[in-house]
Amino acid sequence: MSQKHPNQDARRLLALAGQDLEAGDLARAAARTSNALTAAPALPEVHEMLARLAAHPRGGRNLFPLHDPLALATVVARAHIVAAEGDFNYALRLLGKAQAYAPETPWADVPWVTGAATAPAIDPAIVTNLAVDLLELLSGRSPDSMRAAMSPYLQLLRNTIAAYPGHANLLGAAGYLFRRFDATEAVTYTTRADQLAPSAASAIGLGLIYSDLGLTSEALVAFERALSHDPGRLEVYADICDLLLDADRLDEALTYAQRALAIDPGHICCQIAVLAVRFRQTRTAADFDALTGLCQAQPAGTHARRHGDSVLQSTVMKTASRTTVLTGSPGDMLTQIRRFARGRLD
Repeated sequence: MSQKHPNQDARRLLALAGQDLEAGDLARAAARTSNALTAAPALPEVHEMLARLAAHPRGGRNLFPLHDPLALATVVARAHIVAAEGDFNYALRLLGKAQAYAPETPWADVPWVTGAATAPAIDPAIVTNLAVDLLELLSGRSPDSMRAAMSPYLQLLRNTIAAYPGHANLLGAAGYLFRRFDATEAVTYTTRADQLAPSAASAIGLGLIYSDLGLTSEALVAFERALSHDPGRLEVYADICDLLLDADRLDEALTYAQRALAIDPGHICCQIAVLAVRFRQTRTAADFDALTGLCQAQPAGTHARRHGDSVLQSTVMKTASRTTVLTGSPGDMLTQIRRFARGRLD
């Protein structure tokens, strides 16, 4: 039996909502419309009905009250209603809440978000905060799985930057978010942010983007500038170690790791870097066991564990035959890596 397309369900609900509206039952019309919106967020007919509800003498945002527990359909519908009233700042905050609840759904794929005319009416600080929130949503998720949902927000950022070209925080946040989708565009925004308001954060952003692009020298310069702003930023030392390990500059990587450990001997990521350098220099089973042991000792799901798995994977790839292919996620690869490496050590 074939399943109905979400647009079919949405259109059925909208037909009933239209009847409710004609009968003067705005509450029921609003409920059906919000349900249609969650079924088909970008369907034009849904937004036409929302516009009718917004324009009705007894309509507007009060048709979609935010009572606990919050309903996703109500939050999204209210966002579009208040946008129709011209309250774009509040509307974006509501869309951000909806996006956090269902991250891969393209809630923002609507003209008032992506249109250039909206940007001058928006507080750039709201868009900056939204970009930071969206960046957190991307953590642990594939950019490809999030591309459809994020594309409208990326366009919103472009438009807002065009309206507020001197807003350093906006540019910096945009750079971090665009890094997940378009490193070249991210460089443009982060460079402008760093020129307007040089800081550790802007320099780190540039360093990460240059690393993604394989520009080792440029990345190292940017990371060094970050440390000149804040010498105690231990995560920057770890980023530099990763950069130099990838570039086979082992002695330099060791130097940076030791600098960080002089500040905090317990910094796990730099401890891992030291062991990675040692194994790549000695190729002994004992040093490999020390590296894997420290990585596996980190609690699952933590940054230290993810970082350790990534370094371990990269380390084995660097020391393995170019014809060897290892598959699976970094965490799942540990057994395979151990078996593979054992056969090549001692």
